[in-house]
Amino acid sequence: MPETQVIFLLSMPRAGSTLLQRLLMGSGVCKTVGEPSFLLRLLGEGDPILRAASYNEELVETAVRDLRKAWAGFDDCYRSGVRDLANAIYRGLADGAPYFIDKTPRYSVIARELIETFPDAKFIVLWRHPLAVVNSMNTTYRHGRWAPQAFDLDLRYGMDRLRTLCEAHGPRVHQVRYEDLAADPGKELAALGDYLGIEGLAEVADRDLEAGNHGQLGDPTGVKKYKKVSPDSISEWEGAVRNWCRERWVKEYFSGERAEFFRSLGYDLPQRMKDGTVPLGLVEGLRDWLYGQRIIHRRLLRPLGGKRRLRRDAEKRGYHVAYR
Repeated sequence: MPETQVIFLLSMPRAGSTLLQRLLMGSGVCKTVGEPSFLLRLLGEGDPILRAASYNEELVETAVRDLRKAWAGFDDCYRSGVRDLANAIYRGLADGAPYFIDKTPRYSVIARELIETFPDAKFIVLWRHPLAVVNSMNTTYRHGRWAPQAFDLDLRYGMDRLRTLCEAHGPRVHQVRYEDLAADPGKELAALGDYLGIEGLAEVADRDLEAGNHGQLGDPTGVKKYKKVSPDSISEWEGAVRNWCRERWVKEYFSGERAEFFRSLGYDLPQRMKDGTVPLGLVEGLRDWLYGQRIIHRRLLRPLGGKRRLRRDAEKRGYHVAYR
């Protein structure tokens, strides 16, 4: 095992990763700091990876393609440098502990790059019913309004990248379902301990959870709400699909290869959709549809809140920065 064993904990946002992070912290051998996130600056490229910066990301990608053409060894050298840099940072953050956990949900979009760059790392993928994820996102970030369009990068591209990672690198990846973890934490932690090489990890299930994750990023509600693992949130989402607009979105999302993969994990459509008993909810559905259209419109006209960010940053600095 390396001097510091790096563990990447990958999941969708609001899938319970902070809970699993706190459980691993309780082992006494794992260090972590919030959601490190810094590898998002160093790995990943292409259309889905949009970085807000004072330079033009497309020009950088064009330059990188030129470097690849000029030298076949560019990618190997770059990833070796990223690996050495990250491992040095992880060792420093671990401060002598044998394990360091990098729990960053948005790493789903660079999952392939991560597993190729860090051949000695351990990878945990935490799954949760996608509709539970959507419901929790809406509750936490949209004040309960139905707005899955705001999280398309995670729900579609990120979800598909995690699925591809598990299918292509099965033996290297340990998969956990949030529902199983919440219902029987001892059993799931025992299996996880075998994968990670941490003895007695199952005993953590009987202890109080760590008070936080030593960072500002992470679950803003569960850290305060739960001191022990609780199954209470497993089925909270089931009543969320309650009008024509939500049912239509769910039918489109649960389709094709994605739906087959969800079912292989034991995730299916809510029972009321199978029974055909979802209320029409004409007025509420119209409100949801209009809210979703507003989000799509704003994203198209102002990607990443560009105009607001420019104005806010200019007020702070006293001058404007041009994108070049």
